[in-house]
Amino acid sequence: MNTSDTLLFATRNQHKAREFQSLLGDFINPSWRVFDIADWHDQVPEVVEDKETFWGNAVKKALEVSKHTGSVALSDDSGLEVDALDGAPGVYSARYAGPNATDEQNNRVLIKELEGVPEKKRTARYVCVAALAIPDNKIGRALIARTKVPFAEIGEAEPDKEQSMARVDNRIVVWFRGTVEGLIIDEPRGTEGFGYDPHFYVPQWDKTMAEVPLDKKNSISHRAEALKKMATFFQGRP
Repeated sequence: MNTSDTLLFATRNQHKAREFQSLLGDFINPSWRVFDIADWHDQVPEVVEDKETFWGNAVKKALEVSKHTGSVALSDDSGLEVDALDGAPGVYSARYAGPNATDEQNNRVLIKELEGVPEKKRTARYVCVAALAIPDNKIGRALIARTKVPFAEIGEAEPDKEQSMARVDNRIVVWFRGTVEGLIIDEPRGTEGFGYDPHFYVPQWDKTMAEVPLDKKNSISHRAEALKKMATFFQGRP
């Protein structure tokens, strides 16, 4: 398949793929073909998320999917950071209670770890890092042209700085970080969300993430912030 005109979302989660497309708005040119990994019928291998940072995992996913398919690839990695736990669960958010842990099990471990910690010290944030891996193809050249930096002039570097383009494995890599600040509460509230949402209280709303309607949550979420940064960087209109 010719993928020079393809933007590939590096996820098998259909809900997340639809969210990507909705949040990116005019960043996506109508002439591009947009797919997610599920459209490849399992031809794209699973990427092992073994890095110690959100940006490390997001960049790794984007690069591996882009190299396998030849397309521009967009990935993300996200999770919860709790200050009183030195940033845990962090990149282990989905498996805090162990491999294949349920949301309930992860939440139980989180609240147990915070036992005795006063409310004012339970500050936390949801973090999302969205990363693009951009090959030298039709869409790739069009994207880089938006930055006014010639493709050939972007040098090799470790992609460890937000909004800083780097050449890695014959691709241009750039990533963007979004956050939502809150507090962790003991008693779960709400049924709208998933993951740690019932325990993630946002003072400015006086609600947990699980008490906020999904459309509002998505419009101001950590993922929305990261993707809006990306659209702005490439002179799109988020």
